[in-house]
Amino acid sequence: MPHCLVTCGSLEVLKLNSKERGLRLPKTMVFPSLRVLGLTFVDKLEDADLVKNFLKNYPLLEDLTLSDCVIFKFDLLCISCQKLKKLTIINMYNGNYDGVQCGGIKICCPKLVDLELRGLIANNFFFECLDSLKKAVIEPKLVGNNKCVLFPGISSVESLWIDPYFFIECITAACDPVLPNLKTLVLSTTMDAFTFDNFNQILKYYPKLVSLKLVIQQDFHGSDGTEYGWLDEDETWSLLSNDVKRVKFFEFNGEKPKVVLEWFEDILDMFFSWGNEARFSNCHW
Repeated sequence: MPHCLVTCGSLEVLKLNSKERGLRLPKTMVFPSLRVLGLTFVDKLEDADLVKNFLKNYPLLEDLTLSDCVIFKFDLLCISCQKLKKLTIINMYNGNYDGVQCGGIKICCPKLVDLELRGLIANNFFFECLDSLKKAVIEPKLVGNNKCVLFPGISSVESLWIDPYFFIECITAACDPVLPNLKTLVLSTTMDAFTFDNFNQILKYYPKLVSLKLVIQQDFHGSDGTEYGWLDEDETWSLLSNDVKRVKFFEFNGEKPKVVLEWFEDILDMFFSWGNEARFSNCHW
Protein backbone atom coordinates (compact mmCIF):
# COMPACT_ATOMS: atom_id res chain seq x y z
CA MET A 1 0.00 0.00 0.00
CA PRO A 2 1.32 3.48 -0.83
CA HIS A 3 3.06 5.22 2.07
CA CYS A 4 1.16 8.44 1.37
CA LEU A 5 -2.11 6.56 1.92
CA VAL A 6 -1.25 4.79 5.16
CA THR A 7 0.00 8.01 6.76
CA CYS A 8 -2.77 10.33 5.54
CA GLY A 9 -3.90 12.49 8.44
CA SER A 10 -7.07 13.87 6.84
CA LEU A 11 -8.61 10.59 5.60
CA GLU A 12 -12.02 9.88 7.20
CA VAL A 13 -13.38 6.96 5.14
CA LEU A 14 -11.29 4.02 3.87
CA LYS A 15 -12.75 0.99 2.07
CA LEU A 16 -10.38 -1.65 0.69
CA ASN A 17 -11.43 -4.56 -1.53
CA SER A 18 -8.48 -6.73 -2.50
CA LYS A 19 -10.66 -9.10 -4.57
CA GLU A 20 -8.76 -12.10 -3.17
CA ARG A 21 -5.38 -10.75 -4.33
CA GLY A 22 -3.71 -10.96 -0.96
CA LEU A 23 -3.66 -7.43 0.41
CA ARG A 24 -1.21 -7.27 3.31
CA LEU A 25 -1.68 -4.70 6.06
CA PRO A 26 1.39 -2.58 6.80
CA LYS A 27 2.85 -2.63 10.31
CA THR A 28 2.55 1.13 10.54
CA MET A 29 -0.78 2.61 9.56
CA VAL A 30 -2.01 5.73 11.35
CA PHE A 31 -5.21 7.54 10.45
CA PRO A 32 -5.99 9.98 13.27
CA SER A 33 -9.16 11.20 11.50
CA LEU A 34 -10.52 7.87 10.23
CA ARG A 35 -14.19 7.28 11.11
CA VAL A 36 -15.16 4.48 8.68
CA LEU A 37 -13.04 1.43 7.78
CA GLY A 38 -14.20 -1.37 5.49
CA LEU A 39 -12.04 -4.37 4.54
CA THR A 40 -13.26 -6.89 1.94
CA PHE A 41 -11.43 -10.04 0.81
CA VAL A 42 -8.32 -9.10 2.78
CA ASP A 43 -6.60 -12.46 3.27
CA LYS A 44 -3.26 -11.50 4.81
CA LEU A 45 -4.54 -10.86 8.31
CA GLU A 46 -1.96 -13.23 9.76
CA ASP A 47 -1.09 -11.62 13.08
CA ALA A 48 -3.81 -10.98 15.67
CA ASP A 49 -1.58 -8.54 17.58
CA LEU A 50 -0.97 -6.63 14.36
CA VAL A 51 -4.70 -6.26 13.79
CA LYS A 52 -5.28 -5.29 17.43
CA ASN A 53 -2.61 -2.58 17.26
CA PHE A 54 -3.81 -1.66 13.79
CA LEU A 55 -7.25 -0.79 15.20
CA LYS A 56 -5.76 1.15 18.11
CA ASN A 57 -4.35 3.65 15.64
CA TYR A 58 -7.87 4.91 14.89
CA PRO A 59 -9.00 6.88 17.94
CA LEU A 60 -12.08 8.24 16.13
CA LEU A 61 -13.20 5.02 14.40
CA GLU A 62 -17.01 4.65 14.51
CA ASP A 63 -17.78 2.09 11.78
CA LEU A 64 -15.81 -1.12 11.10
CA THR A 65 -16.68 -3.76 8.48
CA LEU A 66 -14.83 -7.03 7.88
CA SER A 67 -16.42 -8.73 4.88
CA ASP A 68 -15.18 -12.14 3.72
CA CYS A 69 -11.75 -11.51 5.22
CA VAL A 70 -9.57 -14.51 6.03
CA ILE A 71 -9.29 -14.45 9.82
CA PHE A 72 -9.32 -18.19 10.50
CA LYS A 73 -5.59 -18.23 11.41
CA PHE A 74 -6.27 -16.37 14.65
CA ASP A 75 -6.65 -18.20 17.94
CA LEU A 76 -8.27 -15.05 19.28
CA LEU A 77 -9.04 -11.82 17.45
CA CYS A 78 -9.63 -8.83 19.75
CA ILE A 79 -11.70 -5.90 18.53
CA SER A 80 -11.46 -3.13 21.09
CA CYS A 81 -12.36 0.38 19.96
CA GLN A 82 -13.50 2.94 22.49
CA LYS A 83 -15.63 4.99 20.08
CA LEU A 84 -16.84 2.28 17.71
CA LYS A 85 -20.60 2.50 17.13
CA LYS A 86 -21.15 -0.02 14.33
CA LEU A 87 -19.41 -3.38 13.80
CA THR A 88 -20.13 -5.71 10.87
CA ILE A 89 -18.43 -9.09 10.40
CA ILE A 90 -19.61 -11.16 7.44
CA ASN A 91 -18.21 -14.38 6.02
CA MET A 92 -20.24 -15.85 3.17
CA TYR A 93 -17.15 -16.77 1.16
CA ASN A 94 -17.18 -20.23 -0.44
CA GLY A 95 -13.55 -20.38 -1.51
CA ASN A 96 -10.60 -22.51 -0.44
CA TYR A 97 -11.16 -21.79 3.24
CA ASP A 98 -14.89 -22.49 3.35
CA GLY A 99 -15.89 -24.06 6.67
CA VAL A 100 -12.76 -22.92 8.54
CA GLN A 101 -13.31 -20.49 11.40
CA CYS A 102 -11.32 -18.23 13.68
CA GLY A 103 -10.71 -19.73 17.13
CA GLY A 104 -12.49 -16.86 18.86
CA ILE A 105 -13.43 -13.20 18.59
CA LYS A 106 -13.49 -10.85 21.55
CA ILE A 107 -15.57 -7.69 21.14
CA CYS A 108 -15.09 -4.94 23.70
CA CYS A 109 -16.63 -1.68 22.51
CA PRO A 110 -18.43 0.38 25.19
CA LYS A 111 -20.14 2.70 22.69
CA LEU A 112 -21.20 0.03 20.18
CA VAL A 113 -24.80 0.56 19.06
CA ASP A 114 -25.12 -1.68 15.99
CA LEU A 115 -23.69 -5.23 15.72
CA GLU A 116 -24.02 -7.52 12.69
CA LEU A 117 -22.63 -11.07 12.56
CA ARG A 118 -23.40 -13.20 9.49
CA GLY A 119 -22.07 -16.50 8.27
CA LEU A 120 -19.20 -18.71 9.40
CA ILE A 121 -16.99 -16.50 11.56
CA ALA A 122 -15.58 -17.93 14.80
CA ASN A 123 -15.84 -20.96 17.06
CA ASN A 124 -16.30 -18.78 20.13
CA PHE A 125 -17.37 -15.22 20.88
CA PHE A 126 -16.59 -13.13 23.93
CA PHE A 127 -18.73 -10.02 24.46
CA GLU A 128 -17.59 -7.33 26.89
CA CYS A 129 -18.77 -3.80 27.65
CA LEU A 130 -21.66 -3.79 25.15
CA ASP A 131 -24.00 -1.82 27.40
CA SER A 132 -24.81 0.69 24.63
CA LEU A 133 -25.91 -1.96 22.11
CA LYS A 134 -29.34 -1.23 20.58
CA LYS A 135 -29.48 -3.30 17.39
CA ALA A 136 -28.09 -6.75 16.58
CA VAL A 137 -28.28 -8.96 13.49
CA ILE A 138 -27.23 -12.54 14.22
CA GLU A 139 -27.44 -14.91 11.27
CA PRO A 140 -25.24 -17.83 12.19
CA LYS A 141 -23.37 -20.34 11.34
CA LEU A 142 -22.42 -19.98 15.02
CA VAL A 143 -21.06 -22.82 17.15
CA GLY A 144 -18.84 -23.17 20.22
CA ASN A 145 -19.84 -21.13 23.26
CA ASN A 146 -22.09 -18.76 21.33
CA LYS A 147 -25.37 -20.18 22.60
CA CYS A 148 -24.35 -19.54 26.21
CA VAL A 149 -22.88 -16.06 25.81
CA LEU A 150 -25.49 -14.53 23.50
CA PHE A 151 -27.95 -13.24 26.11
CA PRO A 152 -25.41 -11.81 28.56
CA GLY A 153 -23.56 -10.21 25.65
CA ILE A 154 -26.52 -8.47 24.01
CA SER A 155 -28.71 -7.94 27.09
CA SER A 156 -29.34 -4.25 26.34
CA VAL A 157 -30.47 -4.75 22.73
CA GLU A 158 -33.76 -3.19 21.56
CA SER A 159 -33.88 -4.65 18.03
CA LEU A 160 -32.82 -8.20 17.16
CA TRP A 161 -32.72 -10.01 13.79
CA ILE A 162 -31.98 -13.71 14.27
CA ASP A 163 -32.61 -17.23 13.03
CA PRO A 164 -35.47 -18.67 15.16
CA TYR A 165 -33.98 -22.16 15.47
CA PHE A 166 -30.66 -20.78 16.71
CA PHE A 167 -32.55 -18.36 18.97
CA ILE A 168 -34.43 -21.23 20.61
CA GLU A 169 -31.14 -23.07 21.16
CA CYS A 170 -29.78 -19.94 22.89
CA ILE A 171 -32.93 -19.66 25.03
CA THR A 172 -32.56 -23.29 26.09
CA ALA A 173 -28.86 -22.88 26.90
CA ALA A 174 -29.22 -19.58 28.76
CA CYS A 175 -29.59 -19.36 32.53
CA ASP A 176 -31.65 -16.22 32.05
CA PRO A 177 -32.95 -15.62 28.49
CA VAL A 178 -34.41 -12.22 29.32
CA LEU A 179 -33.79 -9.26 27.02
CA PRO A 180 -35.48 -6.53 29.08
CA ASN A 181 -35.23 -3.77 26.45
CA LEU A 182 -36.26 -5.84 23.41
CA LYS A 183 -38.91 -4.06 21.34
CA THR A 184 -38.42 -5.37 17.80
CA LEU A 185 -37.77 -9.01 16.93
CA VAL A 186 -37.22 -10.22 13.36
CA LEU A 187 -37.06 -13.98 12.80
CA SER A 188 -35.50 -15.02 9.49
CA THR A 189 -35.75 -18.63 8.38
CA THR A 190 -36.53 -21.02 5.54
CA MET A 191 -39.82 -22.80 4.99
CA ASP A 192 -38.49 -26.26 5.80
CA ALA A 193 -36.74 -25.19 9.01
CA PHE A 194 -39.67 -23.44 10.64
CA THR A 195 -42.78 -24.41 12.56
CA PHE A 196 -45.16 -22.18 14.43
CA ASP A 197 -44.43 -24.22 17.54
CA ASN A 198 -40.99 -22.57 17.40
CA PHE A 199 -42.64 -19.20 16.95
CA ASN A 200 -44.96 -19.67 19.93
CA GLN A 201 -42.11 -20.92 22.10
CA ILE A 202 -40.29 -17.64 21.50
CA LEU A 203 -43.43 -15.62 22.20
CA LYS A 204 -43.66 -17.18 25.65
CA TYR A 205 -40.49 -15.36 26.63
CA TYR A 206 -41.22 -12.07 24.85
CA PRO A 207 -45.02 -11.61 24.84
CA LYS A 208 -44.93 -7.80 24.98
CA LEU A 209 -42.92 -7.03 21.86
CA VAL A 210 -43.83 -3.84 20.05
CA SER A 211 -42.91 -5.30 16.65
CA LEU A 212 -42.55 -8.96 15.67
CA LYS A 213 -41.66 -9.94 12.10
CA LEU A 214 -41.28 -13.33 10.46
CA VAL A 215 -39.21 -13.41 7.27
CA ILE A 216 -39.41 -16.65 5.27
CA GLN A 217 -36.71 -16.75 2.63
CA GLN A 218 -38.05 -17.30 -0.87
CA ASP A 219 -36.99 -19.75 -3.57
CA PHE A 220 -35.39 -22.16 -1.15
CA HIS A 221 -34.61 -25.69 -2.31
CA GLY A 222 -34.20 -28.47 0.22
CA SER A 223 -31.59 -31.21 0.12
CA ASP A 224 -33.99 -33.43 -1.83
CA GLY A 225 -34.56 -30.73 -4.45
CA THR A 226 -37.99 -29.76 -3.11
CA GLU A 227 -38.82 -26.10 -3.57
CA TYR A 228 -40.30 -24.34 -0.57
CA GLY A 229 -42.05 -21.09 -1.31
CA TRP A 230 -45.53 -21.12 0.17
CA LEU A 231 -47.96 -23.12 2.20
CA ASP A 232 -50.39 -25.62 0.72
CA GLU A 233 -53.95 -24.36 0.49
CA ASP A 234 -55.15 -26.75 3.19
CA GLU A 235 -52.28 -26.14 5.58
CA THR A 236 -52.90 -23.98 8.63
CA TRP A 237 -50.45 -22.17 10.87
CA SER A 238 -51.47 -21.16 14.35
CA LEU A 239 -50.11 -18.09 16.12
CA LEU A 240 -50.84 -17.99 19.83
CA SER A 241 -50.65 -14.47 21.18
CA ASN A 242 -53.45 -12.15 22.23
CA ASP A 243 -51.17 -9.11 22.56
CA VAL A 244 -50.74 -8.51 18.83
CA LYS A 245 -52.20 -5.18 17.66
CA ARG A 246 -51.11 -5.06 14.03
CA VAL A 247 -50.60 -7.93 11.59
CA LYS A 248 -49.04 -7.68 8.11
CA PHE A 249 -49.06 -10.34 5.40
CA PHE A 250 -46.82 -9.72 2.40
CA GLU A 251 -47.40 -11.53 -0.91
CA PHE A 252 -50.51 -13.19 0.47
CA ASN A 253 -50.85 -15.82 -2.26
CA GLY A 254 -53.40 -18.52 -2.94
CA GLU A 255 -56.83 -18.64 -4.49
CA LYS A 256 -58.63 -18.68 -1.15
CA PRO A 257 -56.39 -17.04 1.45
CA LYS A 258 -58.05 -17.06 4.84
CA VAL A 259 -57.15 -15.79 8.27
CA VAL A 260 -59.00 -17.04 11.34
CA LEU A 261 -58.68 -14.96 14.49
CA GLU A 262 -59.90 -16.06 17.88
CA TRP A 263 -59.41 -12.62 19.44
CA PHE A 264 -60.10 -10.35 16.46
CA GLU A 265 -61.62 -7.68 18.71
CA ASP A 266 -58.10 -6.92 19.99
CA ILE A 267 -56.51 -6.48 16.57
CA LEU A 268 -56.24 -2.84 15.57
CA ASP A 269 -54.90 -3.23 12.01
CA MET A 270 -54.72 -5.99 9.41
CA PHE A 271 -52.47 -5.34 6.43
CA PHE A 272 -52.28 -7.51 3.30
CA SER A 273 -50.28 -7.29 0.09
CA TRP A 274 -50.64 -9.25 -3.14
CA GLY A 275 -47.55 -9.07 -5.36
CA ASN A 276 -46.61 -5.42 -5.73
CA GLU A 277 -49.96 -4.20 -4.47
CA ALA A 278 -50.39 -3.39 -0.82
CA ARG A 279 -53.53 -2.28 0.92
CA PHE A 280 -55.59 -2.58 4.05
CA SER A 281 -58.15 -5.30 3.56
CA ASN A 282 -61.66 -5.89 4.79
CA CYS A 283 -61.37 -9.13 6.71
CA HIS A 284 -64.22 -11.59 7.16
CA TRP A 285 -64.33 -13.70 10.29
